[in-house]
Amino acid sequence: MSEAAVRTRAWDPPHMEVLYELGAAEHALRAAVEARLPAPMSFTHFEVLRDFLRFGDGTAPAEIASRLRMSRGAVTHLLQRMEALGWVRMEGDDRDGRRKRVFMSPAGAETARAAVAALRPGTDRLKIDLNDNYLREGLAFLRDLRRSLEALSAGDGPAGSRPGSR
Repeated sequence: MSEAAVRTRAWDPPHMEVLYELGAAEHALRAAVEARLPAPMSFTHFEVLRDFLRFGDGTAPAEIASRLRMSRGAVTHLLQRMEALGWVRMEGDDRDGRRKRVFMSPAGAETARAAVAALRPGTDRLKIDLNDNYLREGLAFLRDLRRSLEALSAGDGPAGSRPGSR
Protein backbone atom coordinates (compact mmCIF):
# COMPACT_ATOMS: atom_id res chain seq x y z
CA MET A 1 0.00 0.00 0.00
CA SER A 2 1.35 3.42 -0.89
CA GLU A 3 2.21 5.98 1.76
CA ALA A 4 -0.53 8.25 0.41
CA ALA A 5 -3.10 5.50 0.90
CA VAL A 6 -2.34 5.15 4.62
CA ARG A 7 -1.90 8.81 5.51
CA THR A 8 -4.35 10.24 7.98
CA ARG A 9 -6.17 13.48 7.39
CA ALA A 10 -4.10 16.62 7.94
CA TRP A 11 -6.47 17.84 10.64
CA ASP A 12 -6.37 14.64 12.71
CA PRO A 13 -4.89 15.35 16.15
CA PRO A 14 -1.64 13.51 16.92
CA HIS A 15 -3.24 11.11 19.40
CA MET A 16 -5.69 9.96 16.71
CA GLU A 17 -2.88 9.53 14.20
CA VAL A 18 -0.98 7.40 16.75
CA LEU A 19 -4.03 5.19 17.28
CA TYR A 20 -4.47 4.80 13.53
CA GLU A 21 -0.80 3.91 13.03
CA LEU A 22 -0.92 1.39 15.88
CA GLY A 23 -3.91 -0.33 14.31
CA ALA A 24 -2.29 -0.38 10.89
CA ALA A 25 1.00 -1.67 12.35
CA GLU A 26 -0.80 -4.41 14.30
CA HIS A 27 -2.62 -5.52 11.16
CA ALA A 28 0.62 -5.53 9.14
CA LEU A 29 2.42 -7.46 11.89
CA ARG A 30 -0.25 -10.17 12.03
CA ALA A 31 -0.34 -10.50 8.25
CA ALA A 32 3.45 -10.71 7.96
CA VAL A 33 3.75 -13.27 10.76
CA GLU A 34 0.81 -15.42 9.66
CA ALA A 35 2.16 -15.59 6.10
CA ARG A 36 5.38 -17.18 7.39
CA LEU A 37 4.18 -19.52 10.14
CA PRO A 38 4.33 -23.27 9.57
CA ALA A 39 0.90 -24.89 9.08
CA PRO A 40 -1.33 -25.31 11.05
CA MET A 41 0.01 -22.61 13.38
CA SER A 42 -2.03 -19.44 13.84
CA PHE A 43 -0.78 -16.10 15.10
CA THR A 44 -2.36 -16.83 18.49
CA HIS A 45 -0.67 -20.25 18.71
CA PHE A 46 2.60 -18.46 17.98
CA GLU A 47 1.95 -15.90 20.71
CA VAL A 48 1.50 -18.66 23.31
CA LEU A 49 4.61 -20.58 22.21
CA ARG A 50 6.64 -17.36 22.08
CA ASP A 51 5.40 -16.56 25.59
CA PHE A 52 6.78 -19.93 26.77
CA LEU A 53 10.10 -19.29 25.03
CA ARG A 54 10.34 -15.88 26.67
CA PHE A 55 9.04 -16.57 30.19
CA GLY A 56 9.26 -20.36 30.53
CA ASP A 57 6.48 -22.88 30.83
CA GLY A 58 4.71 -24.36 33.84
CA THR A 59 2.43 -21.35 33.76
CA ALA A 60 -1.22 -21.23 34.83
CA PRO A 61 -3.69 -20.53 32.01
CA ALA A 62 -4.82 -17.39 33.86
CA GLU A 63 -1.25 -16.04 33.75
CA ILE A 64 -1.07 -16.70 30.01
CA ALA A 65 -4.41 -14.94 29.54
CA SER A 66 -3.18 -11.94 31.50
CA ARG A 67 0.12 -11.64 29.63
CA LEU A 68 -1.53 -12.04 26.22
CA ARG A 69 -4.47 -9.83 27.19
CA MET A 70 -7.00 -12.51 26.30
CA SER A 71 -10.00 -13.85 28.19
CA ARG A 72 -9.51 -16.98 30.27
CA GLY A 73 -12.12 -18.78 28.18
CA ALA A 74 -10.32 -17.95 24.94
CA VAL A 75 -7.01 -19.17 26.39
CA THR A 76 -8.59 -22.37 27.68
CA HIS A 77 -10.00 -23.12 24.23
CA LEU A 78 -6.69 -22.22 22.57
CA LEU A 79 -4.71 -24.45 24.95
CA GLN A 80 -7.08 -27.35 24.29
CA ARG A 81 -6.44 -27.00 20.55
CA MET A 82 -2.70 -26.76 21.13
CA GLU A 83 -2.81 -29.85 23.34
CA ALA A 84 -4.62 -31.73 20.55
CA LEU A 85 -1.79 -30.68 18.20
CA GLY A 86 0.74 -32.03 20.70
CA TRP A 87 2.36 -28.65 21.35
CA VAL A 88 1.47 -28.33 25.04
CA ARG A 89 0.42 -30.54 27.91
CA MET A 90 -1.69 -29.52 30.85
CA GLU A 91 -1.13 -30.95 34.31
CA GLY A 92 -2.73 -30.40 37.67
CA ASP A 93 -0.96 -27.99 39.99
CA ASP A 94 0.72 -29.90 42.84
CA ARG A 95 0.20 -27.00 45.26
CA ASP A 96 -3.42 -26.25 44.32
CA GLY A 97 -5.39 -29.16 42.91
CA ARG A 98 -8.01 -26.76 41.48
CA ARG A 99 -5.52 -25.21 39.08
CA LYS A 100 -3.65 -26.39 36.04
CA ARG A 101 -0.18 -25.70 34.73
CA VAL A 102 0.72 -25.62 31.06
CA PHE A 103 3.98 -27.02 29.72
CA MET A 104 5.40 -26.83 26.22
CA SER A 105 6.00 -30.30 24.79
CA PRO A 106 9.14 -31.20 22.83
CA ALA A 107 7.02 -31.01 19.65
CA GLY A 108 5.81 -27.56 20.73
CA ALA A 109 9.37 -26.39 21.36
CA GLU A 110 10.44 -27.67 17.95
CA THR A 111 7.45 -25.99 16.30
CA ALA A 112 8.19 -22.72 18.14
CA ARG A 113 11.84 -22.78 17.03
CA ALA A 114 10.73 -23.48 13.43
CA ALA A 115 8.34 -20.52 13.59
CA VAL A 116 11.02 -18.19 14.97
CA ALA A 117 13.42 -19.37 12.23
CA ALA A 118 10.75 -18.73 9.58
CA LEU A 119 10.35 -15.19 10.90
CA ARG A 120 14.09 -14.47 11.07
CA PRO A 121 14.39 -12.87 7.58
CA GLY A 122 11.62 -10.43 8.49
CA THR A 123 13.07 -9.55 11.87
CA ASP A 124 16.50 -9.14 10.29
CA ARG A 125 14.91 -6.78 7.77
CA LEU A 126 13.43 -4.72 10.61
CA LYS A 127 16.87 -4.40 12.18
CA ILE A 128 18.22 -3.11 8.87
CA ASP A 129 15.29 -0.78 8.07
CA LEU A 130 14.98 0.51 11.65
CA ASN A 131 18.34 0.20 13.38
CA ASP A 132 18.62 -0.96 17.00
CA ASN A 133 19.09 2.57 18.36
CA TYR A 134 15.95 3.83 16.60
CA LEU A 135 14.00 0.81 17.85
CA ARG A 136 15.22 1.38 21.44
CA GLU A 137 14.17 5.04 21.26
CA GLY A 138 10.69 3.99 20.21
CA LEU A 139 10.36 1.46 23.03
CA ALA A 140 10.04 4.15 25.72
CA PHE A 141 7.13 5.74 23.86
CA LEU A 142 5.46 2.39 23.18
CA ARG A 143 5.76 1.32 26.82
CA ASP A 144 4.33 4.62 28.05
CA LEU A 145 1.51 4.35 25.53
CA ARG A 146 0.75 0.76 26.59
CA ARG A 147 0.66 1.75 30.26
CA SER A 148 -1.62 4.67 29.50
CA LEU A 149 -3.99 2.49 27.46
CA GLU A 150 -3.97 -0.20 30.16
CA ALA A 151 -4.87 2.41 32.77
CA LEU A 152 -7.63 3.69 30.51
CA SER A 153 -9.04 0.21 29.97
CA ALA A 154 -8.90 -0.43 33.72
CA GLY A 155 -11.02 2.68 34.27
CA ASP A 156 -8.34 4.71 36.02
CA GLY A 157 -8.99 8.39 36.56
CA PRO A 158 -8.15 11.39 34.42
CA ALA A 159 -4.80 11.85 32.73
CA GLY A 160 -2.32 14.46 33.80
CA SER A 161 0.24 12.62 35.88
CA ARG A 162 1.06 10.11 33.18
CA PRO A 163 4.17 10.17 30.97
CA GLY A 164 3.89 12.52 28.01
CA SER A 165 1.13 14.64 29.57
CA ARG A 166 3.40 17.57 30.32
